[in-house]
Amino acid sequence: MRKSLIKRDWRTMLWAISVWQPVTDLWAKTTAWPVVGKLFGWIVNRDHYDVTFIPINKELEAEGSTVVPKQLVAEMIRRSCHRVIIPLCMCRVGCRCERFPMEIGCIFMGEGAKQIDPSIGKAVSVEEALAHMERSIAAGLIPQIGRVDPDPFMLGVRMKDWSRFLTLCFCCTCCCIAMRNQLSWDPDVRSRMHRLEGLSIEVSEECDGCGKCAKQCFSQAILIEDKRARITEDCKGCGLCVEACPRHAITIRVADGDRMMEEAFRRIESYADVT
Repeated sequence: MRKSLIKRDWRTMLWAISVWQPVTDLWAKTTAWPVVGKLFGWIVNRDHYDVTFIPINKELEAEGSTVVPKQLVAEMIRRSCHRVIIPLCMCRVGCRCERFPMEIGCIFMGEGAKQIDPSIGKAVSVEEALAHMERSIAAGLIPQIGRVDPDPFMLGVRMKDWSRFLTLCFCCTCCCIAMRNQLSWDPDVRSRMHRLEGLSIEVSEECDGCGKCAKQCFSQAILIEDKRARITEDCKGCGLCVEACPRHAITIRVADGDRMMEEAFRRIESYADVT
């Protein structure tokens, strides 16, 4: 059995949870500081961090699209050689979330996930992982998939296996490190939080500029101009604005589902081999 200076087991996780919110909030801010940012932000540089938000919205499925974003997540679960589910969300427990279930944790995939201590997470089948995904979506959480090297580092995975490790988080805007601290991160870090290729979000003439969509937007990518919402290029495509609109004036669509899947898999598989 391999040895490490700091054993990662459930006791380590409990200690991390006790300081989670203040430490992660400060860490996000330091990435934008001169000099210090490079020191504390190395693990979220271009070689270590790249994620895509996956909108899960009933409107997308109601349109009858042949391909919807949820299928991307499901297919990546099926392709992975190993899957581990942790029984709680570090972010929601650390932030004491009152809006979403704390017990819905991440799914970690790939050969590197085999190194996660059994006291932290449970190895599961494809079917169990898919059921966990459905439960997460039903709870209103947003999937976020990609290479997040702070996760294998925290979980004690050998650095040489970080490229064989993929994170699938189920996030809420109130607690997720990436979402809650969106405006604190260095702009270069924010640029690696991607909107799904081929996704469009449009505002119709029914919009009256009430601003409820803007309040829901964690990336502040919605501006109210001349009593109408405008989606800016900073949009991450989470789809929360669609649900927030009381006039159903915002729509979300997939223009080309096949291309969406192709581009997403190309990006994900370029930095994480989990098959």
